[in-house]
Amino acid sequence: MRVLLIGAGAIAHHHAAAARLLPGAAILAADPSPEARAKFAEAFPEATLYDTPEAMLAAAPAGPEDIALVAVPPWLHEPMAVMAFAAGFHVLCEKPLARDLPELDRILAAGAAAGKLLGDCCIRFNAQPAMAAARDIVEGGELGPLNLVRMINRIPRMRPGVEYQPASRWFINREKAGGGVLMDWAVYDIAMLFDVLRPTAVTLRAAMTGGVEGRDDPPDHPVEVESHAAAFMELTLPGGQTVPLLYERANGVNGPQLHELSVEGRNGGLSWQWLPPYEDDTATLTRHVDAGGKVEQVVERIPMGDHPHFHHQPLLAFADRVRGLPSSALTEAEIRFRLGVIRAIYEVADGEAAVTLTLADPS
Repeated sequence: MRVLLIGAGAIAHHHAAAARLLPGAAILAADPSPEARAKFAEAFPEATLYDTPEAMLAAAPAGPEDIALVAVPPWLHEPMAVMAFAAGFHVLCEKPLARDLPELDRILAAGAAAGKLLGDCCIRFNAQPAMAAARDIVEGGELGPLNLVRMINRIPRMRPGVEYQPASRWFINREKAGGGVLMDWAVYDIAMLFDVLRPTAVTLRAAMTGGVEGRDDPPDHPVEVESHAAAFMELTLPGGQTVPLLYERANGVNGPQLHELSVEGRNGGLSWQWLPPYEDDTATLTRHVDAGGKVEQVVERIPMGDHPHFHHQPLLAFADRVRGLPSSALTEAEIRFRLGVIRAIYEVADGEAAVTLTLADPS
């Protein structure tokens, strides 16, 4: 297996570290920036470097398990992914995989025409042991019929991406990024939550997007994207039950910092930790159970074990899928379903009536 990195910046370093965990994998990377190539070569001296992705993709015919990994900003995802498919490679792409559904459909069509697989890096936090335990509890009926799912993750006074990568002002440009906090962070939320609940359909009933004023926003780079989004949606679960989801994601609000993830049923409730840091490499899972008419919390600490580092997970999972092994990587239908939910939040927030999306192939 060869891993060909299109882009040699910060995120490519994480993917290259993951590639080192694949036995016998060769690492190649292409970037027009001499500085980026030099830093990459220093960190990964075994890698072969190119100054253009075209030169790298043409250097040798694609093998049956070779992966091209698109690690460039969002507005370049479609042309790079389509080019890699045309060259005969499987493609794993950074999130957000596409800025809208038409763009994603063109990428999917290119993959289908090439007979190759598409992977999405939005699964960084999926398939953790605590999540597997949560899914078993929900599917096992311990909570009874579900009443409500609530997922709230609010951080005040930030902006999408800029605080983490100050030089990458494209995060706050709508045309280049496709959107703000929904495209930057919510893609992880939806991927993780759906990995636990496995909905087969989603109806968006209400939504909002917004932001705040008064930060040190660069005058030459106005913030064009949302830093706050909320939605009310209904999830249809595999058994046919419909459960409401209250969802809120923000990295820029004039209000408190809040974090909550809970699934509530008639017989009990459940919450679990899905984002690092994990104390002593363990995550918490909390059952809310009836104890003589009162709610009692039963906390379980679940070791991460040999679960991959979250930055390594996308490539390792996709490599398993390429090799025909059990994998937590998303299928093409799941990729489209999840991005469809994100884009539907924008549509409903802009005044569209309720939007329903169905997973094309729940199997």
